[in-house]
Formats: sequence, C-alpha cells, structure tokens
Amino acid sequence: GTAPALPHGAVRTAAPASGTALDLSVVLSPRDPAALKTFVTEVSTPGSPLYHHYLKTGEFRSAYGATDATVSKVRAALKAQGLTAGTLGSDGLTLPVHTTVGAAAKAFRTGFTGFRDRQGRVGIANTQAPEVQGDVAGAITAVTGLTTTAAVHSHVTAAPKKFTSVPRTAATSVAPHVNGTTPALCSSVKNGLASDMGWADTQDYWSPRSLAGAYGMADQPNVGTGVTVGVFELESFNAKDIAAYQACYGTHVPVSTVKVDGGAVVPPNPDQWIGLESALDIEDLIGLVPQASIVVYQGPDATDAQGNASATYQNILDVYQKMVTDNRARVLSTSWGSCEQDTPADFMAAENQIFMQAAAQGQTVTAASGDSGSADCLPNVGSGSQASQAVDDPASQPYVLAVGGTTMTGAGGANQSTWLTGPYSDGSYGATGGGVSTYATLDAATGYQAWTDGPGYQDLCGAAAGRKCRQVPDVSALADPDTGYLVSYGQAGDGSEYWGTLGGTSGASPTWAALIAQADLDLSCAANGSVGWTNPALYQLPATAFRDITTGSNKLPNVTTPGYSAGTGYDMTTGLGTPRARSIIPALCKAVPQSAAGTFTSVNPTRILDTRYHVGVSTTTPVKANSAVKLTVTGVGGVTPPAGSTVTAVVLNTTAVSPTATGHLIAYPDGTTMPASSNLNWLAGQIIPNLVTVPVGADGKVDLYNSSAGTVHFVADVFGYFSTSTAGDTYHPVGPNRILDTRYHIGVPTTTPVPSNGTVTVQVAGVGEVPAGGATSVVLNVTATAPTATGHLIAYPDGTAQPVSSNINWVKGETRPNLVVLPIGADGKVDLFNFGNGTVHFVADVFGYYSADATGATFHSAGPSRLLDTRYGVGAPAAAALTSTTDLSLSLNDGNVLANATAVVLNVTVANGSGSGVLTVWPDGRARPSASSLNWTKNEIVANLVTVPVIDGKVDFHVNAGSVAVIADLFGYYTN
Repeated sequence: GTAPALPHGAVRTAAPASGTALDLSVVLSPRDPAALKTFVTEVSTPGSPLYHHYLKTGEFRSAYGATDATVSKVRAALKAQGLTAGTLGSDGLTLPVHTTVGAAAKAFRTGFTGFRDRQGRVGIANTQAPEVQGDVAGAITAVTGLTTTAAVHSHVTAAPKKFTSVPRTAATSVAPHVNGTTPALCSSVKNGLASDMGWADTQDYWSPRSLAGAYGMADQPNVGTGVTVGVFELESFNAKDIAAYQACYGTHVPVSTVKVDGGAVVPPNPDQWIGLESALDIEDLIGLVPQASIVVYQGPDATDAQGNASATYQNILDVYQKMVTDNRARVLSTSWGSCEQDTPADFMAAENQIFMQAAAQGQTVTAASGDSGSADCLPNVGSGSQASQAVDDPASQPYVLAVGGTTMTGAGGANQSTWLTGPYSDGSYGATGGGVSTYATLDAATGYQAWTDGPGYQDLCGAAAGRKCRQVPDVSALADPDTGYLVSYGQAGDGSEYWGTLGGTSGASPTWAALIAQADLDLSCAANGSVGWTNPALYQLPATAFRDITTGSNKLPNVTTPGYSAGTGYDMTTGLGTPRARSIIPALCKAVPQSAAGTFTSVNPTRILDTRYHVGVSTTTPVKANSAVKLTVTGVGGVTPPAGSTVTAVVLNTTAVSPTATGHLIAYPDGTTMPASSNLNWLAGQIIPNLVTVPVGADGKVDLYNSSAGTVHFVADVFGYFSTSTAGDTYHPVGPNRILDTRYHIGVPTTTPVPSNGTVTVQVAGVGEVPAGGATSVVLNVTATAPTATGHLIAYPDGTAQPVSSNINWVKGETRPNLVVLPIGADGKVDLFNFGNGTVHFVADVFGYYSADATGATFHSAGPSRLLDTRYGVGAPAAAALTSTTDLSLSLNDGNVLANATAVVLNVTVANGSGSGVLTVWPDGRARPSASSLNWTKNEIVANLVTVPVIDGKVDFHVNAGSVAVIADLFGYYTN
C-alpha cells in the first residue's frame, strides 16, 4: 500500500494516544486475480458464452476467495506481529483485526498523526505505507482502517428555493404498481405547489411521471416483480417523509433498513439537512420503479449532531461489503463519495475487489459522479482557491456505473444541457462531476472505454503500457436543483408535509438505478439474467440509445481549474448521455450471447410426440393447465449427432389439439428458466400448428409448456436438428420468393385447387434463387387457403414414402400459414399432400436452403428473447399497432452478435387485428416481395416461425390492410 495524503485543506494535529482503538481489515487477494477479472468481463460482455452466467450467493468464496493455506499463513504472520485476526468474511477475502494505534504501528511499521480538515472534522492517519513480512505480502491487497475519519459527503444539492408545506394526503388504497404503471403526482401537492410557489411540472420541478416520460421509462411494458434495489446511506431518515410521498403517489413500495456497524444514531433533522439525501434517494426510486423493493443499507452517521465526522473508511467498506455479500439487491445505488485524491489508496483497492464481486454476482452498482465539476476536491479546499482536476470515488471505480448530471426543462425533456448552476447564497456553484481518474485504469485495447477518449483526456494516472485512465462519468441524468426532483422532506407544526426540489448527481444515480431495475424487471431480462455490470454493454449500444448532450461545461467559475466541455459523442461532462430507456432496456435484455455454431442435418419427418396416443409420453392424458411435457429429442427420430458433437437445437412442427381453453405454447430448453415468449396460440377446440426451432437442454430435452387454464394435447414432428458437428449442412438465406401459388398457376400449369388426397409436386432446385444443384433442404413458408373442408398438409421429399406427420391444419374457409423445413428429393422436388375431404389451394414462398458444404451460414441457438412487441413499444418507435400505411423496421443492431447476423429465426405473432390481413416479413434494403408470412382474421391471435435474411441490420414488417399488433421472439440466428 501507500501512505495516504491528508485531505486537501487539512492540518496535522497531535499524534493519537497509543491505546486508541482501531478496527482494521486485512484484505486478501483473490486466489487467481486474473481469472476473476476474466470471469467478470465474460459474464458482463454481450457475445461471451458466459454472458449473464453469474455466481450465486455464497459461491464467490469457493471460486475466488483465498485458499485455506493462504488464510492460515496470513493469520500466522499477523499473530507473529502481535495481532489476532477475527473470523474470515463470507467473501473469503477479509480478515478483521481489532487492535490499537500502538499495536498497529508496531505490526505494520508505520507512524500515525492526527488531523483536522477544513470542515473541522478530526481523525487519524498512518504516516507510512503499512509493511508486512515478505512471504505473505503478495497475498494481501490492502490493509484498511489505518486512516479513520472518511472525507465523504453526499452529492445532494438543495434548490435555492424554499420548501412549501402541503397538507398530508390520506393514504390511498391503490394496489401495488405491479403492472408497470408510473404513478402520477397527487392533485393536492400539485395544486399546492402551483398556488404557493407558482411552480409547474417540467419547468420548476420534475415529478416521477414526467421524468419517466422524458427518459422513456414511463409505464414499463412486459414487467415482472421481485427486484430489490439497495441504497447506501450514512444517515438516518424519517419514515414519515416516505409515507407522505407514497400516500401522494398511491404506491406501497416496501422500504426496509439494514444497519451496519450499528447504523446511524443521529435522528433526521431538517435544520441540519440530516436525512435529506436518504429522502431523495428513496423517493426517486419509489416514483420511478414502484414495482421494486428498497433496502437501505445504513452505516454510521457521516457527521454527528455537532457536525463532527463519525463514519470511518472501514465503516464505508463494511456497508459496501454487506450490500454485496448479502446479494439481496440486484441494483445498488450510492450518492455518497469522496475526492479520489483525498481517499486512501488501500481503501480504493479494497473497494475495487468488493465491486468486482458484485459484478461476478450480476449486481449493478451506480454512483453519483460528484457536484464540483472538474474539481472534486473543492469542498475540501474552499471557494476561490486553486483546486486540481479530480474525480469522485466510488464513481471512478472501474466496476461502477458513474452517473453525471444535466439541466433539463420542457415537456418530454426538450431542453437538456450540461449541469452548471450558481452562484448560490454562499457563493458556491454546482456542476456535474467529470474528468480523468488519477487512480483507476482500464485495458487500452479491450476495456469498455478503449475507443473512447473524451475531449480534454490526458494521462493523469500514469497508466502503464497497454492501460489507460478511467474516464468519468459513463452516463447522466437530471441533477440541476433549480428544476430538480420533487421530494417530501420534513413536517410543519400543523402536521403538513414540506415539499420542495433537490438536485445534484445524488438524484441522477438512483434515477439510473431505477432504469436498471426496470430492465431487471423486464420479463426477458428475468428469463436471461439480471443486467449486472452494465458498462461493457452500454458502451456497445448504438448512439441512438442515448440523448447526446452537446452543450455546456463543468468548469466552475469560482476556481481556475480547467474543466471539460460537452460535445458530440462521449465526453467527460455527461458521458454517453441521458437515457432512452425504450432502446436501452430491450438491448440490455436481448443482448444475445455467442452460442456454439451449428450445422443442420435434415431428417425425414418423424412423429416423436403425440400425447393422444402415448407417443413420446407414457400416458394418453392431455397436458394439464400450466404444466409442461418434457420431450426427449436427442437420440429420437433420427436426431443422432456424429460422435464428438452435441445437438444444439431441434426443428419441430408442433400442433395443439383439443384445447379446452384459450392458451399458448412456450417451447424452451429443459433445465432453463421458462422465457416470456410464445410459439403458438389457440382458442378452445382449435387445432393449431407452428414450426419451432428450439434450443435443446443439456439433458437432450425440450419443454413444451401449456400456458392456459385448460388441458391440451401436443403433437410434435421432427424435421431436422442443429449440432456442433462440422459435417452438417450450412444455410443460404434467399428471397423471400414465391415459387408456388395454385390460384395463379405459379409453379403449376393450372389454377385448379389441389383435390382431396391430392399432391402438388413443387420444383425447388433451380427456382427462387435455390441453385439447380447442391441444395439438400429447403425453407418454405407454405400457406393453405380456401379449403372446402377440414384437413391438413403433409410435406415431404419427392420420391420418398409419405410420412405420418403434419405441417398445417385447417378448417373450411380458413387461410393458414406455416414454415416448413424439409429435405429436397433426389429430383430437386418436394411434395405437398392435401390430407382432407375437400379441395385447397397451396402457396409456397422460399426463404432459404441448405447445402452440404461450408459455403453457407452456421446456426446459433438463442433466446427465446422478445425483440418486438408493438403493443408496448418494445423494438418499435411507439406503443401502437402496425398499420397498412407504414412499414416497421426492426433494428438488430444490439452492438452484439445480432449486428453481424446473416439471417434470424423469429417466431412472429399477430394479435388484435382490425380485420383479416396478411403480414410480410422481409430483409430491409430490398423491395417488399409478394411473399406472405402470416394470415389472420379479425381479432385472431396467430403465430408463425420465419427465417428471414438480414442485409443491413434490419428486418421489415408490412401489413396489407387495417392494423394489427406484431410480436417477434428470437429463437436463433445465422452467421457466416
């Protein structure tokens, strides 16, 4: 370690007495630091095979904690120096030591001094770097607690406007907001602010609903429950403030407190602003993410009732350690910090390991970047003085999301700029913290800021070769107290509640924590794992995911310290910008890991499941409501991969038969969490098929889940599979191109419908961009239309025996589509058989083909993950149905593997159609084809699998008439 410098503006005082008590921690190094760093990067980086495969609670110690031998060796070394270590922490890295100044001085060969900082707070600090015996030095990361009083403060800024009292709102009986609705400000407070202060929402303050609207966070779609946000505090708060706030908004968010090291003992006091920071943090979260629970992790008071320092650096570490080892909260927010240059290096090294553990467990940590612009040490120096460029800890920590601040006014956040306001009554200014770390570094080639140098970047950290200094902030949100966060804080003598505005990056950090919590609540994130350490993913997102703040500076007018200016792209005032949550959340949740490349092996259609006749199951009992059939696919129906390879996904034509209630099928790999997707939808009594390409579980099984209140029979026919073998076929996307339409003698010589028990032989080789030779299988979207009686389609290779399988089921008068993947006969043809009592017309559009060579694309299983839902604005510009007057382009540019896909496998569903219609899905960059992907009647819910080529990173959707809601779930993708 190193000897800490005294805080800026502090003076030395007498050395502490030898018997002064000290609580230290000897922080051990992970058993394999390089492996831990690699693991954290892989679980947090989209495209990695380990993406979102986090450690569970308690696993960190066994995976990366120090070995028993190392712990014993360090214990013995401490004992030899007269120190006794306590119980090893649950992280496997922390040995507590209770001792005295005299004993610590002797053991670590250091001196101590007293000091008094500019605010009059007193403390002690070691004067030399601690020393330990050489044979254990490499096993120790830091010795913390040698410096006591923490030069830490909250980053809350009160507006230079008075608070006004408003009569308390009676508690409402509104149900918890589990449906994603953002609460609205109650009329009593809104009217009171207007009459007493002349204030208006979005001009003088931001209510949660207006703020959420500006950032795309309002009325969250696709929402689940169960996410907890942890809040770091060094003060008490008044539960009456929180109750008044919740009464106004009609929320019922659980707020609990975990006291660490005894917690805060000084009661909240509006006259001393004690409890102000906590009120802002808690209330901001309640308003923006009312579906979550909040746990306040409370350490000892930052200052006592007389304004003297109370919390120590060791207390702060203990709070962070508790938040991480508990692993109760998926998102952790802190609005407290200290100037990096005034913070002991051993403390920051210990923090770094704590935040690495959080990242390994899938926890997100957000931190305020500070309120002193580019001169974070200014509060310790004083206005008018020279202060060096400095950033704030822990915002500068590499595994923390640093959040800067903006000024924002106008409906929808129309006007946004870098936050810098003042002078206030004391002559001070406030501005977003930002700049270059003098301590933390990132890999210059692969770190998340590798390609990002904000204007004014300099090597202030003395980065080693291959490293670069960490830049702050990463992102930003509202911080200007003049038009800040509306909070409830303090009670008047008549029992009314005071309401006013607060700002500072203290509000920006919980705002981003709320956004990450919304992402974790999103059903697709719930299925694929929490967002975790967001920095690598956020820096990969397209610029359109953020509102780029291009005006303003964080140079404080009252100091000569150089500042940083906003500009196009990343800068060190507002980072990447303010959020557009409706782009960020789907991207974070759909970020697809790089799965193993797979080649295709087609099989003759084979029935491997029919619950009516105990095929694939042991009974003839229908599938019960809200239960699943576990279907073995590996080793069944020709699904036998070559030796040394494994099955990654299977192509099944699934059919729902005799359902007793409305419902839908969810197909997913056995042994994984059931996703928030669907494959086919049915009404009571219907027979509905749909092709599915579903990843196979590690046990060789897939689950077919009956999501309904009634029973249903499932039928599944296998048409092929993907495996890790390199001997299989590769894919060539084409078209889509229409190669058959019996209504208009396309592919046939007449316009006569196909007769009962009749066959259409379709030429595939040499037609519709399929080559005359070399194609082994074909991907067709086949539609049955105008049937005169009930029936079903059987598709199979020409020249082979007709199988016992089905592809499309219909009743008289229906139009039904379904994707078909099947081998091509030796003569280049396939057969479509009408197994019905009446005539029917068949239409076939080719979307691609497979060849027995390596010239095509390989398949990667993915998801299931919802990419598009026009009902809620997911993947779409707004929450609105698709109409015939506008085409919809779905961007696949998630900054990850989808951005380089040559084709995607989507299960597309339509719902709430205004009338009958046809949906066409095709690659953006090409003229819309005459092909169809889905057909429906008014208000019908219909699904169909599509494998669509990708040319320029987008897929387009068009409806021929009226309007309809469109949903698309990803099941895989192809790459060359």
